[in-house]
Amino acid sequence: MNKRTLPFELKPSGGPFDDPALLVTPSNSDLSILFDCGTLHGLKTRDLQRVRWLFLSHLHIDHLIGFDHLLRTRLFSPIPLTVYGPPGTVDVIEHRLQGYAWNLTSGSPFIVRALELPCSVSLNAEFRCHERFQRIEMPSTSAGEIPTEDGTVHLSEQLSVKCHHVQHGVPCLAFRLDRQTPRRFSPETARRLGLAPGPWVGRLIAGVPTVQTVEGVERDEHWLEDKLLRPGEHHRVGYLTDTLLDTKLLNQLTDFYRHVDVLCSEVAYLKAEKDLATQNLHMTTEQVARLASASEAKELRLFHLSRRHCESGSLPHLLEVRDGFSEARLLSEPAVESDFGPEP
Repeated sequence: MNKRTLPFELKPSGGPFDDPALLVTPSNSDLSILFDCGTLHGLKTRDLQRVRWLFLSHLHIDHLIGFDHLLRTRLFSPIPLTVYGPPGTVDVIEHRLQGYAWNLTSGSPFIVRALELPCSVSLNAEFRCHERFQRIEMPSTSAGEIPTEDGTVHLSEQLSVKCHHVQHGVPCLAFRLDRQTPRRFSPETARRLGLAPGPWVGRLIAGVPTVQTVEGVERDEHWLEDKLLRPGEHHRVGYLTDTLLDTKLLNQLTDFYRHVDVLCSEVAYLKAEKDLATQNLHMTTEQVARLASASEAKELRLFHLSRRHCESGSLPHLLEVRDGFSEARLLSEPAVESDFGPEP
């Protein structure tokens, strides 16, 4: 497997048979994104204190059982927690928060926000710890919180999360994290053209009209951009769990995950268990491999194996997936050649 330097650190919260949760931390960031909230024992307190956004694929117990642990860790944090999920998320978060007495937390600045995807402003809510987590309708003008109409959440200028509906008998979402870095200025090329550094460089990167003289000729920003700005990098991480994968959805997800750097996917059942997978609205090893191959994912990481296979272990799943997609391994395995940095 080739070494790739990507601007994310991925930390699974447990082993392949544990309830799913995946922590993603962008490089040079103090804040993290948590996809699902199942088993959290593999994440340290300092990991959970960095979680700024939680994306829930659906509201089954194995994807939300760790919420109370996350809440306990964050209870007096000044950093808010914003929870995104399918329809029903706001009500479920409200019920979880109202399951405890809060008479001794009036000094806490902690806030939980809950929003449903795709955007439904009337069901977006805020819960403030110092007000005993009573539900407050969240204003639609909350900057950086409200998703776009297609369900895209812009976390920053460079980071966004997109969602796609999948089939699991209840509202259920697949996610893709995108990071688009800005174009980069080439000082070497500027020196060759005889251009001295100055404020004009910042204006050029920002797309502001700029004119510079090169060899006696005035050049506008379009000429300068073409010569001096290198394209930014686009990286993608896919997160997919708990779905029936029919032909129609396979085609949709193939486009949704096209050219992802890493696809993190559930692989509940073996190839011979296709009928059982269909009955329980999950995928088989063969189907996951087919999706990774069709979408031309660079790497596939597997998690959320059915616990019926605990005794036999994960190797049969891994071998079957590699029959159709060689660049596959368990999400909980150490990263190859430290492509994402250390993992537990």
